[in-house]
Amino acid sequence: MNTKRLIDVSLKREKAELVIKDARYLNVFSGEILKGDIAIEDGVIVGLGEYDGKKCYYTDGTVVPGFIDGHVHVESSLVTPQNFADEAIKHGTTTVVCDPHEIANVAGVDGIKFMLADAKKASIDFKFMLPSCVPATDLDLNYGVIGEKDLRPLYRDRDVIGLAEVMDVPKTLACDGDMLGKIEYARRHGVVDGHAPSLTGKELCAYTLAGISSDHECVDPREAMEKLRLGQYIMVREGTAAKNLAALSPLIEKYPLRCLLVTDDLHPDYLVENGHIDSIIKKAIKLNVDPIKAITSATLTPALRFGLSDRGAIAVGRRADLAVLNDDFEVIDVFCAKRARRVAPHDRIARFGGALNARLISESDIEPSPDVIKLVGGQIVTDEGKRGDAVLFVCERHHFTGKKSACYIEGYGLNGGAVAMSIAHDSHNIIAAGSKADIVRAVNRLIEIGGGIVVSSGERTEALPLEIGGIMTDKSARDVAKRLVELKDFAYSLGVKRDIDPFMSLSFLSLPVIPKIRLLPSGVVRI
Repeated sequence: MNTKRLIDVSLKREKAELVIKDARYLNVFSGEILKGDIAIEDGVIVGLGEYDGKKCYYTDGTVVPGFIDGHVHVESSLVTPQNFADEAIKHGTTTVVCDPHEIANVAGVDGIKFMLADAKKASIDFKFMLPSCVPATDLDLNYGVIGEKDLRPLYRDRDVIGLAEVMDVPKTLACDGDMLGKIEYARRHGVVDGHAPSLTGKELCAYTLAGISSDHECVDPREAMEKLRLGQYIMVREGTAAKNLAALSPLIEKYPLRCLLVTDDLHPDYLVENGHIDSIIKKAIKLNVDPIKAITSATLTPALRFGLSDRGAIAVGRRADLAVLNDDFEVIDVFCAKRARRVAPHDRIARFGGALNARLISESDIEPSPDVIKLVGGQIVTDEGKRGDAVLFVCERHHFTGKKSACYIEGYGLNGGAVAMSIAHDSHNIIAAGSKADIVRAVNRLIEIGGGIVVSSGERTEALPLEIGGIMTDKSARDVAKRLVELKDFAYSLGVKRDIDPFMSLSFLSLPVIPKIRLLPSGVVRI
């Protein structure tokens, strides 16, 4: 950056590269809608007022800072960072803070390095929080363990800004050496995100004391307020499966500088059809959140939370990451300071493809326990069920251990057929639901294609192959979204309830850091 030139342009000694003329723009510091020219040079806002530019842009819309997703697992979009960015930028997103723990669970440190490298070629800016818990707990069977010493070298990357959600609360409170080492090292290089559903009282105090300063698992205002009062930022999540905005929107209205909007896990069809952070802003406004406060929670607040002082506001010296909104708060144009070019897929993609390390199964492998896992609508928490409507099956897929288990699921609604996936948070073993015979067909087809999503019923079997670790593909988000919608329609035709996502909801039933009951390859666990 040539500071002398920026000053010369700011003082009008030279013309700016671009001027947004006579713009209505939001000042998130003062909460005002102002009017004037926005002068941009070398991707930086250099002046506000009256300026001449080599190029001028005129709009009747309102200019706001580019949106920041403060917590997302890009892998849940089933596409690479580059392909995710190509869709997200259309919705005004200019920065994403991501946690690559999905690929870390199936490919280790090499998976994280792949994400870092691919993201550098993307059209928007990616910042990374390193996975803190791989595996999520000692109960999980994943590709391998990532310890503090494995993470340290990754902090040399300029895009790494901290440690992602600390899910292993018991180890943190027990002062486990490796866990505290990860947290303390991360605090010297950035911030530490939390993941502590239902944690309260002295345990929450101790967890916060360790250095954890945010949470995205709050499902009600009471829980969120306790964490907010202790100084944590509250990430208000609205994704494909977990939807907490309706319950927490009053907090955004009252504490916009302590609440930030995040998606956490978002399928590509939702991204393409409904949007990204822009869609959450519109929902918040419909829930009576003041528009300026809603936008602040998606711009300035995440910038403050992550120490990104170069963005999040329309102000001199900040990146020219901007979105233009119409009167209905729809994005009609986007400016992004990052100058990136589209390149070929990274060579190391092939390293994560190939096959699932699991043997083909038969009906004799599926012996359900009497336990019933009940889905809770709009959430990823579960409850004890009474009457299952399908069999739930999980088997290990990383090391040919042959470990597998089954129980029943209530609230999924599958009347026949089966759904099988190599996406099962966080270790991403094989998970399936349905009738025994159809589970066998679906799981074996899944193994044959090397991972992805399979829906099967009788003679009909449809699949979406995911060649990168069994959880992502290098195809475009739009291509993947189209195929995903076709598979979802197939699943719904088999009786899956229309008010849940057939795949995202299923994928969380093996996550042993969310209450209340889960199925792992080793059997049913209660949290």
